[in-house]
Amino acid sequence: MKNLIDNVDTLGIIGLSKNSGKTTTLNAIISMYDNLKLGITSIGLDGEALDQVNFLPKPKIYVKRGMVVATACGCLEASLVKYQVLSKTKMMTPIGHIEIVEILSDGHMVIAGPTTNSELNQVIKIMKKHVDKILIDGAFNRMTFANIELIDAIVLASGAAVSPIMSKTIEKTKMIVDSFNIKKSYRIEQIPSESMIIQTTFHRYAFFDKKIETFKHALSQINDKIDLIYIKGAITPRIINYFIEKMLMQFTLICDDPTKLLLSERDFSSLHKLNIELSIIHACPLLFVTINPYSPNGQHYDEELFKKAMMDAIDIPVFNVLKLEGKYV
Repeated sequence: MKNLIDNVDTLGIIGLSKNSGKTTTLNAIISMYDNLKLGITSIGLDGEALDQVNFLPKPKIYVKRGMVVATACGCLEASLVKYQVLSKTKMMTPIGHIEIVEILSDGHMVIAGPTTNSELNQVIKIMKKHVDKILIDGAFNRMTFANIELIDAIVLASGAAVSPIMSKTIEKTKMIVDSFNIKKSYRIEQIPSESMIIQTTFHRYAFFDKKIETFKHALSQINDKIDLIYIKGAITPRIINYFIEKMLMQFTLICDDPTKLLLSERDFSSLHKLNIELSIIHACPLLFVTINPYSPNGQHYDEELFKKAMMDAIDIPVFNVLKLEGKYV
């Protein structure tokens, strides 16, 4: 696992659901790099002492002396870890402004990083001045990084908490893995400033308003064959349903990056039936999947069966992080 991320400067760790093993994956990666100066942050609040859904103990992020952490000042005040402030920002969260600090003693702590993705990018730029490698913990239910141009690679955590049915979990994981394999756009090579672009055989229409009503109105006025549609930000089922409703077919749909495809298996199937080709502007490799066969609700998977089935379904490496650490939950 380590050799896959050795050359990655900024790594995002995302979870397919809550309790999928994302924080455990992050802690395992931290333990591999005693010889490097690591930077750690998250998108929003994560690492709280008790899970806010089921109130079970939740693993905190383990930080070591020499690390640099970007978190809300409220988390720093509540922590027993010693630190020194490197930079104070004006970025606000519900529990205070973001500070970038160097850790002076080992221990567990809550990390609540920037709440917006533009602020996350600012934090990454600041932290790069102080560290060798940055790890970003993606908060629960926020699969997307609104702009991942500063993120070099992604790791996905999946597990029994996703669904009590193992085949469903594997199917959802495969869908995410497949989305990261979507080919890079050769039509639009850099993320545009426009919110939407519609290219027809003879004309190009550009919009800075991303309201779905604006999009629908624009499409209703176009009589030429649509060749390309670009949409900034998330591609949602509502957009796909409109394509189905109007029977819009045979064009290329371009989005910023794979994490913007907030779609179900049904949505991907609908795009295929409409002969709509997906393309992305900023490719970001998904390096491997970590699995957690345990669920806090007690509906666990057979560990070996889960790993084998996952390995058969996807074409990237699969690791049971707790197994690698020699621990079990």
